Amino acid sequence: MKHAILAVAALGAMCVPVLAQERLNDKDVKALVSRVETGRDKFDDALDHDLKSKVIRGPNGEVDVEHFLNDFQQNIDKVEERLKSDYAASTEVATLLRQATIIEAFFHQQTPGTKGESEWNRLAADLSSLATAYGAVFPLSEHATVRRIGDGEVVEAADKLSKSASQLKKSLEADLKTNTAVDKPTRDAIIQEADDWSKEAKALKDRVKDGKPSSAEAEKVLTRAGRMQSFVRNNAVPTASGAWPEIGSHVQTVASAYNKSWSTQ
Repeated sequence: MKHAILAVAALGAMCVPVLAQERLNDKDVKALVSRVETGRDKFDDALDHDLKSKVIRGPNGEVDVEHFLNDFQQNIDKVEERLKSDYAASTEVATLLRQATIIEAFFHQQTPGTKGESEWNRLAADLSSLATAYGAVFPLSEHATVRRIGDGEVVEAADKLSKSASQLKKSLEADLKTNTAVDKPTRDAIIQEADDWSKEAKALKDRVKDGKPSSAEAEKVLTRAGRMQSFVRNNAVPTASGAWPEIGSHVQTVASAYNKSWSTQ
């Protein structure tokens, strides 16, 4: 019993726990984009007519503020139209945020207290939340990456990870039968880890599929992934090692969805 406890403790010490951040699900993002559209309308209504006639430099040259805001509305429409469970509309959101960054820079060149400033500040707060959901910061830097893993992609990755972990358990059982360097308590502990990992990945899949908060489930999956990876790398388990690159790719998708880095090196 003592050896088994020590074995589990050793597995836990192989990596630093990975803390997942709560992510906005597809429904949350759609609601956020809707708030951005409402905020754009309120900002537009609040602007002084003379300010709307001023010139702003956009991606395609100089245009007046009013036309730029109309283009901004069209880009919001594109995001709403293309955002689906199997498509996160990262490209469209990137375009929207880059245009908003230009408006941000222009508007803050105006005199403090200009009509529409409060409305823009409120809109900018929602744009900041949208950027965060896509792994970026608003206003966008020149070479910022705007990328979100949608619910469908997370569900698919978690489902594949659950099945892969179940298969990994069988591979470890086979590999460890001939590996005398690993004692029985450690062998039993790591096999149990693989079984628990499969169940945790399934729980994550179910939470995301149901549109429920899932950061705690993701944290469990990622933390155990670190322990499993450490064991596979540091022990002679050829079958499990051969399967790990594909498993690691599923872990990478889950980590990216919750704004966590994951190293397969």
